[in-house]
Amino acid sequence: MRLILEALRDLRAHRGRTLLSAVSLFVAVIAVVGVSTVGSVVQDVFVANAEQQHGRAVTVATRLPHPVVARGLPAVLTALDTNITRAGGSYLLMYQDNAQVGAEGGAQPQVVTLYSGTPGAVRRLPVLHGGWPAPDPQTYPGGLVLNQAAEAQYGGVGTELSVQLGRAFPAYTQPVVGVIADGVDAPVVYQSLLGALTLQPGVLPADWSPELHVHADGAGESVLRSAVLAAAADLGAPPTGLDVRRADTVGGLLASLRSTRSGFLAVAALTLLVAVVGLLNIGFATVRDRTRELTLRRATGATRGHVFLLVLLASVLVGLLTALAAVLLALGAVDLVVPHLLARGSAVRAPAFPAEAALVGLAAALAAALAGGAAPALAAARVDMAQALRD
Repeated sequence: MRLILEALRDLRAHRGRTLLSAVSLFVAVIAVVGVSTVGSVVQDVFVANAEQQHGRAVTVATRLPHPVVARGLPAVLTALDTNITRAGGSYLLMYQDNAQVGAEGGAQPQVVTLYSGTPGAVRRLPVLHGGWPAPDPQTYPGGLVLNQAAEAQYGGVGTELSVQLGRAFPAYTQPVVGVIADGVDAPVVYQSLLGALTLQPGVLPADWSPELHVHADGAGESVLRSAVLAAAADLGAPPTGLDVRRADTVGGLLASLRSTRSGFLAVAALTLLVAVVGLLNIGFATVRDRTRELTLRRATGATRGHVFLLVLLASVLVGLLTALAAVLLALGAVDLVVPHLLARGSAVRAPAFPAEAALVGLAAALAAALAGGAAPALAAARVDMAQALRD
């Protein structure tokens, strides 16, 4: 403790060079902390957008051809529930149909996405208002879910909309029960496939071919592929009859982000190296100016080890204080600035400050302080007392 107090007094006694060392190190540490912080935040932003539109990591997809679904929707859903839902996974079965959607007398052409399964479990779809309707097809009056663009066009939760799926069928009225963020700029209207069939039996064409997405937390691509093929096999599909592909883009996106992040970290490391050189120059200059002071310390009983630790500890304290300042600045940016940059309905929650950024900053500051302070400290410990006294 006494040595720390002495180091702090030395720093106060040489404020100019202490400040110069701190500024030189701060630029490097804030670069390292900034790259780590921004990398974590930006990664979540890009991953959230990708999971909104293509599915969570890992998601596989296929299009079920008509021969596979010819047994009817109940048989398809039974096969999916048996092979996917009961195994802990989630599926999203989607079929798009042309419709007239709007208020009575003011309907407009609109593509309606009919779905079965749990959309929010397969894709990242934050619910902004209301919620998804109950999956039970007998639940009345069912309901529609709109994305933000559709909400702006048709109205929000509670709005009654007329839906006519195909000109050959009569229109029916449905309330808007939820608004979601799906990352799509164009209006999208979602309705339960079972609910639509309950209200309008026979609306599916004879050759309908729905798209199937499957996701399970922690499951690999091969496991999901096997589950999809097993469900198709239960419906009479041949083992090689389906093209099951990786649907999400998270893997490639993360690889690209890691490459970009590595490049920025290399630049930050170079900045840190420049800071170390600066600390060395400042440290040697300080030792030269303190020669008489250090000689007096030795003459009054200070050992070489004591002098070495004193000078090195001063450098380490500068590094720690600089790291603290850099981490606090990054923390303030994440907590105060980033939330205001996120658009309403963003799939990204306001991120917490990544703990790894604080650890990286601390490690970088300590490494730079030790590298830049060890040589000057060694030079201070080896000051020639006789030569200093003659001078």
